Amino acid sequence: MAKQYIFTVTAGRSGQNSLAALLNAHVPGCHAAFEEPHAKVRLKGALGDVERRFRRRFFETHELLGRGRVLTAFQDGDEAYLDRIAAKRLGMAEQLEGSIYVDVSKYFARGLHNAFARAVKDFGLIRLVRDPILNMRSFLNRGKGFYLDNSAPDAPRNLLLLDPSTMSKGELYLWAWCEVYLRFDRLVDEFEVSRAVEIRTEDLNDGGNVTRHFRSLGLDHSEIRVLPPRNTNRDQGRGDTIVKREDIETMERFLDRLPGGVRDQIAYFSGYEPARAASALGA
Repeated sequence: MAKQYIFTVTAGRSGQNSLAALLNAHVPGCHAAFEEPHAKVRLKGALGDVERRFRRRFFETHELLGRGRVLTAFQDGDEAYLDRIAAKRLGMAEQLEGSIYVDVSKYFARGLHNAFARAVKDFGLIRLVRDPILNMRSFLNRGKGFYLDNSAPDAPRNLLLLDPSTMSKGELYLWAWCEVYLRFDRLVDEFEVSRAVEIRTEDLNDGGNVTRHFRSLGLDHSEIRVLPPRNTNRDQGRGDTIVKREDIETMERFLDRLPGGVRDQIAYFSGYEPARAASALGA
């Protein structure tokens, strides 16, 4: 029996770990991979950091994850290279037990998405999306370098082209949120994906919503029991993701800079007002 593939399109910091846990707990025969392949580090402390960098360079590489050269290859149109990386990843997935493989990773839509779509003729898609203000604030709290996981907003193959030289770090993350949102819609249209659902992060806390989404994907499952959120900023010792007034102002400024028509293309923004959304989030 051929393995069934489902890929997740997400900006990240949107509940990927929690979604993977729900799939693995409730869908028989499912292997939900959370941002794999992981670097298999055995050493501790500073030596562990050295080992992780070594393994990311030569074994469970940044390229297999969807970072590094994948980002530049996508923007350069090096489809042959991307096809090779996708083939390696699919070969790894084929060796795993289970009849269903769900890739739950923010890296899929950063550069490997078209290569995977070409290689797997029938696949499902999940758009896992969090409120953009909360998403931005969560990334800012993490303190990571933006360009480790993202190309520049003015790179030629992006669907939303903006000048990064005039953007704050918060606006960079809002651009990434929009770009990934648009890439999901492009994938659905270009590859005629029939099993495509949008799961909002808050849906993961409601068994009824999870049930509805799994059914839309054609996934048989046991009774859904909601699990505690995983891999949160609080878990990492970075505090809660709390929206600030400056975050609302950043969102308002970013929406003002969107080119004409782009905001209308993003269904999430229908009726969206940053101040009202932030109020609903408790800000």
